[in-house]
Formats: sequence, C-alpha cells, structure tokens
Amino acid sequence: MQTESHDEVELQNRYGAIMRSLSGVTHLQIRDWQLFHKNLALNALAPHLNFNYLQAPWAHPRGVLDGVALRLRYSDYELHLSNSPNGLIESLIFEVLEQIRVESICPSGLKGSKQNVENQFIAWMQEFMSNGGVEGSIGLLLLSIFSTAWVKLNQRPLPQLMQDVVEATRAGLATELGPHLVKLKENQFDQASYAKTALEITRLISNLIDTEYQNVPSIRTKQKNISNTFLKIEWIQPPSPSSSSEKGRNSSVQGSKKYLEQSLEQYKVFNSAYDIEIEAKKSIRPAQLAIYQQELSEEVTKLNIPWGKLTRSYQHIFNTKTQKRWKTTQVEGLIDRRYLTRIATAPLDPILYKHPAQQMETLGRVTLLIDCSGSMKDQRLKIATCVDSLVRILEQSHIQTEVLGYSTSTWQGGRPFKEWRRSGQAPNPGRLNERAHWVFKDFRTHWRRARPGIAALLRPEIYAESIDGEAVLWAARRLQSESGNQSLQRKLILFSDGCPMDRATIEANGERYLKDHLLQAIAWCEQQNNFELWGCGIGEELRPFFPHRLSWDQESEDPSESLMNWAKELKNAKTR
Repeated sequence: MQTESHDEVELQNRYGAIMRSLSGVTHLQIRDWQLFHKNLALNALAPHLNFNYLQAPWAHPRGVLDGVALRLRYSDYELHLSNSPNGLIESLIFEVLEQIRVESICPSGLKGSKQNVENQFIAWMQEFMSNGGVEGSIGLLLLSIFSTAWVKLNQRPLPQLMQDVVEATRAGLATELGPHLVKLKENQFDQASYAKTALEITRLISNLIDTEYQNVPSIRTKQKNISNTFLKIEWIQPPSPSSSSEKGRNSSVQGSKKYLEQSLEQYKVFNSAYDIEIEAKKSIRPAQLAIYQQELSEEVTKLNIPWGKLTRSYQHIFNTKTQKRWKTTQVEGLIDRRYLTRIATAPLDPILYKHPAQQMETLGRVTLLIDCSGSMKDQRLKIATCVDSLVRILEQSHIQTEVLGYSTSTWQGGRPFKEWRRSGQAPNPGRLNERAHWVFKDFRTHWRRARPGIAALLRPEIYAESIDGEAVLWAARRLQSESGNQSLQRKLILFSDGCPMDRATIEANGERYLKDHLLQAIAWCEQQNNFELWGCGIGEELRPFFPHRLSWDQESEDPSESLMNWAKELKNAKTR
C-alpha cells in the first residue's frame, strides 16, 4: 500500500470545501491534487492556477483556490469552450484573458478573495521571470500581454521590476493592442463580447509569433507547434468544441446506470470453473493458524490502543440518537400533565416530571476488502493488525462488519490460461486466471470468534495476483444483500496498493482490460444509494478515481494512529 498522509487528505478536503463555498458548485473535490467536478477532471486551468502550486513555497494557495472558484462562479464554461481557438498558444492566451476577467470582477464584498487572486497572479509572473521564462521572445511577449491586460482590467500597478522587464515590449505593442484593451475593459461584465475581443488579441499575437518564425532562420527550423517545455508554462490545452460536445454526450451516457450495466456485462471470463470462494482459515492447518493468531494477538497487545476513545469516535460516525419514548416519574425535566391534579390534591408530594429518552441506534454496516496481491505481502502484519483492531472497535460500537480478500489461486493464468492456449488462443478471451475470493469474517460472526479467520491474513501463500474489479463488485453486492434496511449507511473500504495485475489476462486482452473494469466497478458503486466506496493506500494511478479515501502511512509503525486518523476522515466526510 502506498503512503497518503492524513494531513494531506485533510488539506485536500479543506481546500475543496473552500472552493465549494465560494463557487456555489457542489460535488467539487480535490483528489490527489487534481480538481474534479463529480467524476470529470477539470485540468484546463490558467497556468497561475495550476494545482501543483498549492504546495509551492512561493505561491498563495488561497489565491489559487479563490481564482478557480471565481472562474466557476462567473464564467460560462460552454460559452468559453465554444470560442476557444485550437492552437496551443492561442488557447493559452484566450484562457488567461478570461481568467483575468473573472478575477477583475470579483465583488467588492469579497475583498479578501480579490487580494488573494492578485497576490497569486503577481507571484506566478515573478516566478515565471525568475525561471527564465522571459529569456525567449515568445515568453516575454506572453508575459507582456498578460500583465498589460491585468493592469487595464484591475487598475492596479505592477511591481517595478516587472514593469522594467515588459516596458519595451509593451510599448511596441501599444498601437495595435491599445484599442483592444479599451474594448476588454468596456466588456468586462459581458463574457460573450469580451470573448470576441480576446479572440482578436489572440489572432494578433499569433500573427506576431508567426512573423518571428518567418524572420528568424534558427527558429524556422524548429517544430512550429511549440511545446510546453519550450514555453516554460504548465498548460493543458482544453478539448476542441466538437470533441467536448461529443465527450459531454458520452459522459452523460457513461454516467447512466444502464450504460454501466452494459459495460459490466461485456466483461468476460474464459472459464470460471476453477474460481473459489472460501473461508480463509479452512485453507490453513489448525496448528499453523494458531501460530498466526498468537502473532496477531501479540502485535495488537503491544500497541496500547485506546479502545474506549476510538469506540466513542466511531459510534458518532455510524450511529444517531433517536427519540423512542418518554421517561416518566422523574425528579426533573418537563412537568408530566398526567399528574397535574396531584398538585392540588397532594401539594406536599413532589411534582413528577418526564423527559425524552435517547437511545443509540445502529445505522451502518462496513465491509473491509483486502487486496491480497503479491505486492501487499510485506505489509500483511500491519494490515492484519489494523483490520483486527478496526473490526473490534466497530463491533463494540454495534456496527456489523465483514472482512473479505481477493487474489488468484495461481500465478500467470493457471488452468484457464492453458485451456485457452490449447484451444487456439482466440483474441480477447477475457479473464484467464483462477479467481480466489477469501472470507476472513462474515457479518454473522462476532469479532472474538472471527479472530482466527482474520489471522489468516498472515499466510503468505494467499498473496498472488489481483483481479480488483470483480472483487469490488462481489464485496459490494454481499454488503447490499446483507443490508435489508435501505436507510443503513453501507461503507466498503478497499485496502489496495495499485492497479489490477493478472499477467495472463493482460497479455491476452490488453493493458487496460482489468483497469477499465475496475473503474466501471467504482462508478457502479458511486451510483448505489446509501453506499460509499473508500480507498486506503491506493496507488497514484488510481487514487483520483476514489472520491473517498483514507490515509495510509507506509513508514509508520503505529496502527493506532491510523485508526484515529480514519475516525476523523470518516467523520469529516459525514459532515460534508
């Protein structure tokens, strides 16, 4: 499993809350330092709003967040995209001009946000200069255009050093650029009219660059489509309007339950006759299982976990107080009207009171799904300790739990792979391995009786290859079938370190076959009612696809710290 610290997870959640509150856009999240709206990544942001800068020492994080929020609040994305030019530099100029517009119209009531975005824009231009961005003529030209438009719309001066750098270029552009700047200022609050002028400026700058290519032989020999590295600007070009509309239609279709069900049905298994679903402890000799259980117990005992404190923390996440009845004949509270006559007939007797009785009601079930791939073998003791402790805490909180695992029975295909080769190796045969689903603890077994099963996580032989998509769907459907009450909170927590890995299946079906199936399974889980899929220790490649994540510190030797952090992260997600 890979490290994603608690502080990092919490910081991303806090930044997401800031943007949601200012922009008014719900379902806005930062996942692994990428911006997502629902499940769509928003990457085409102005260069000074790059999310990598949130951790840069020179940047102003609130300026980045406020800039993005203002853009989402005051700019029509579809209108902007329909006018955006196709060229790399042209689309860059158009994007920055639109961002300057929305930052300049920040309401007077948001003085703090206004100052934040101004500080970030100036800091980015200074960093661009210090990194040699103005050493080339194109970089200097772009900086001059951006700074001139920013000064005109914001009516704010630039730092003196920056003025000195761009002054000569700005003076050379004054005749041609001046009228356009006046129009930008006039149409500051009209995005459609502003976009027309911005396109005129874009064409003007594009022509100037083309002219420089024609006049300088050393540049003419280079590839005309300038790369981001040459510009020293991190910029992702937005999709073209046609591809964007097509993508929008596809995403709306792909997001539907019907499409997902059809996609999941297209997943094939060459031969499922060798698949197993078995209680993990039944595959281990009793004497060896006792050794594993002793090792696990000793490890948990050494930790000095604050069970009472953690139990109360998790109770607040999954339980709620519900008013069941009134407690009567109490010495304080509300006067019980049934005894009002006693005040007149027996004035010396104490007045009887009543108050509502509060009772804790369990409103959740949790499934822990463990990736038993070979790469997880080295961390099996720490994972088993965390799982055993978490299950104990949840069951003390009267929350039913299940612990499942998944791997393969063999390496590199096994019997299905051999059968496929003997049958002529037809293309795209589907999954070619012997799937193994392990049950370490089911919902009906109490934690104390299930400890031998959880200790089976320490057996090295169960760790092989992984077929994640099938396992996620298997665990999710088991969790749903056990939760008869539809109002129950159902949480599936996946402990995994990376992408699915089954060499035989990947070689026969392509690199993305298992990964795409896992992504479809994740999307299917997101569409279920009262159901949450959480990822813990997920690798960087898949991390952005999990809206809910728990932290994991690979270097830490104290699982109790992870248990405390998970309680905070689960609680914060509940309040969002």
